[in-house]
Amino acid sequence: MEKMGLRSKSEQPDSTPDFPPNTLKLEPAAPSPQFEWALFERMRFAAQIETQWQQERRNSYFMPQTASEVAMRIIPPSDFTTNRLVTEIKTLPENGGEVHLPTGRLELTETLKLRSGVRLVGVLGHTELVFKNVDYGLIIQGDSAAVSRVRVENVKIRHEGSHQFGAAILATKATDLLFSNVEIFSPRAVGFLFSDGVHRAQLERCAVYDAGLVGFMMVRDVRNTVLHACIAERCQQSGVFLTDLKLPPNMEPLDFIAQIHHTAEIIGNFGPFLPDDPSPYRNTIIDCSFRRNRKMGITTDGVGYLRVVNCTIAENDCEGITIDNGSWNCQIQNCHIYNNGWRGLQQDVELNQDFVEKMGLMKDGSSKAKLPGISLDNAAYTRIENNCIEGNWGDGVKFVRSVYGCTIARNIIANNNQGVNDEFHFFGVLIGVAQRQHPDQSDFPSCYNRIVENDILGAHHAGVHLLPNTIGNHVQNNRIIDPVFAAVEDHTTTGNVIQNNG
Repeated sequence: MEKMGLRSKSEQPDSTPDFPPNTLKLEPAAPSPQFEWALFERMRFAAQIETQWQQERRNSYFMPQTASEVAMRIIPPSDFTTNRLVTEIKTLPENGGEVHLPTGRLELTETLKLRSGVRLVGVLGHTELVFKNVDYGLIIQGDSAAVSRVRVENVKIRHEGSHQFGAAILATKATDLLFSNVEIFSPRAVGFLFSDGVHRAQLERCAVYDAGLVGFMMVRDVRNTVLHACIAERCQQSGVFLTDLKLPPNMEPLDFIAQIHHTAEIIGNFGPFLPDDPSPYRNTIIDCSFRRNRKMGITTDGVGYLRVVNCTIAENDCEGITIDNGSWNCQIQNCHIYNNGWRGLQQDVELNQDFVEKMGLMKDGSSKAKLPGISLDNAAYTRIENNCIEGNWGDGVKFVRSVYGCTIARNIIANNNQGVNDEFHFFGVLIGVAQRQHPDQSDFPSCYNRIVENDILGAHHAGVHLLPNTIGNHVQNNRIIDPVFAAVEDHTTTGNVIQNNG
């Protein structure tokens, strides 16, 4: 099957600004054949298998246990030891039960595995598990059948000692999980790592601080997960990272050390995809906060139906949120996205991977090539509505390349362009076409998008900027105040609808 890209057909382009459902008609600088985009094939494939997923969900419905049926074990503070904890979990009935932990700190030198039906409950703010010299803290892992109905509540988790890769909590092939009031401090790599067959997990009031890589990471087939009132701060990569990256045939799904080496040259630059790659799908992030991470607040690499609602995404060194690399039907609504994109914490090798190492530095040591609050790249049918997008160092919203059928509506986009310098200036909304960074990327001009009814305020170079050859975009009824150069800077010659802005 063909990788992400454009496949040429023989028909000539249609310059009408309607939204064709299954084909991509555009007008690149070269002579203009009609194209079909691999992302459309991916969307069709996902729609076909969703019926199967819904049937699986109906078949997996279970009756919750009543209080009289739940076995309960209570560990006293005087016997809060590893042996007692492991013994209590092992001796629970086959259908599971509850283990209640006391106030205190427990050091563990082995990974703790949780099976179906187990509920691990601490004392809110006062129960701490410290995992020393192990790769994983808690593991919830199915084999021939998925692990289900596992709950972890009211615990703090730390990692200490030497280990090559670390996830405080790893779940794979697991369903119907609940994590509530779980705080994770300084994991070697990842706080929560969900991978390969995690369905219907709910995280309530969970937090990850100072992760060596990512706070919350969802890899491949992770579906119907909800993060509610969660926090990720000061992570060395992103607060949240969702990826569909397919592994080579000889690489095991849980060999994350090998995966890190495999992705070292591509994560952050591009993510080639195939339509049938297993995507994180129908996940929701609501009422969360992702601040001061060294990369993005939220990074996506080929996701479907991601919802980000009522979140604060602020002061991240790169983009606030990216919708990238074969992502579709995502929503960003009612969020406050501000002060992202300074790009002052990136090392030379990272600037080189992003192709901006030769673009110069500012006096404060940050890159002159600033980044936006929201970035879309190789994405379709995303809606960005009713957000406050302000004070970001680059653009407010940037369509990097190959953005199709997306809507930006009724946002306040204010006072971005904070990083204006002698090399770059930035815009409220940039509709563009960047050169591809790898042969497997698409780099056609962004097309058939709607930018409507936004308040675009402050000293952006232009409120909306359209690069050459973008086509079919509607820029209508935006209130644009105090731009430096023009309300709408349009470098196209035909094919876009630009009305009633200013």
